[in-house]
Amino acid sequence: MFKTFGKKVDSFIAELNDAKGNSSEEFKSRLEELRKSKDSLEKKFKGFREENKDKWDEVQAELERAGQEFKKAVNNLFAGRKN
Repeated sequence: MFKTFGKKVDSFIAELNDAKGNSSEEFKSRLEELRKSKDSLEKKFKGFREENKDKWDEVQAELERAGQEFKKAVNNLFAGRKN
């Protein structure tokens, strides 16, 4: 999620840097603020994931199990309608 957000911010930054007339100090300040926020969020999220790895693994396993159960239920629903 944060990688996608980071890529979007980086893309936005690149586009703005390419645009003409964006040399104002306010723009540069806001741009730097966005970069710092992105970096800070990435570090915090990475740290959170590392500290709670067991919980993340458990959540991922449960989400996969729930997805399989949902798929099974949908397949059963449509299998029943074909009869």
